[in-house]
Amino acid sequence: MEDQHIELLYFTGKTCNVCKVLKPKLLAAVEEEFPHVAIRVVDVEEEVEFTGQSMVFTLPVVILKSDDKEMYRFARSFSVYEILDKLKRLSG
Repeated sequence: MEDQHIELLYFTGKTCNVCKVLKPKLLAAVEEEFPHVAIRVVDVEEEVEFTGQSMVFTLPVVILKSDDKEMYRFARSFSVYEILDKLKRLSG
């Protein structure tokens, strides 16, 4: 279980106002509590193909992956706490 690779994908866009408020809070909390988690911020306007492959159609979207497998997906309205709670379970 130690070699488990956990990744957080944060899908955002320049016109997403929720993203502007949520992103710094969420990323700071994850970096502080789960320093082993890889964070990737995806700008949907710049990474159109990857966004489509990830089936992201709304913003913001956070996907939590464990060993490259999607475990949890949060879309539109969610809290930092919800994501930290799921990360605890994945890291547990």
